[in-house]
Amino acid sequence: MSVVCFEINPILYILLRSIINHKSKTMEILIVAILISSISIYGAITLKRFYFMLGYFLFSLLAITSFIPTFSEDPYQALTSLALFLVSAILSFPAKKNIADYNINNEAAPLVKSFVMRTLFSLSAINFIAIFLVKYDTNMPEGMTESMRAYPMIMHSVLGILPIVVLVRMSKKKIGS
Repeated sequence: MSVVCFEINPILYILLRSIINHKSKTMEILIVAILISSISIYGAITLKRFYFMLGYFLFSLLAITSFIPTFSEDPYQALTSLALFLVSAILSFPAKKNIADYNINNEAAPLVKSFVMRTLFSLSAINFIAIFLVKYDTNMPEGMTESMRAYPMIMHSVLGILPIVVLVRMSKKKIGS
């Protein structure tokens, strides 16, 4: 039986320990947010509405739960953020079937297409607004440094662009008979 020994760089060790000790909650939230966002990315790639919307729904719930503790510090911004992501959660509540799985007559197809477009543009707008909420939020979670704000801003950018990508891909498919 052999034991593997290796020497760790002391600077790297100090850096890792400081990240783990001081920013573990923030890093945990960021990792969960990335995993949740990947569900929507998977849904966009495969054009599976359930996974696409599930990612947005879970991301909205994560955002809502992270804004509740900051309510006493800045109630107006917390209420704005809560309202924004509550609307996002309502819009993105996932349904099991894709719209293309339904038999839609030619009369209803424009209505369905309009609803899909409004939902996707709404999700996009919510996430583009969220970029500015992150940028100007004075009550970021404990451990979130100024430089770490880029991560949630990038995630909101991806979640803002994703509905537009889905819209373009869906425009190539025909809805209805």
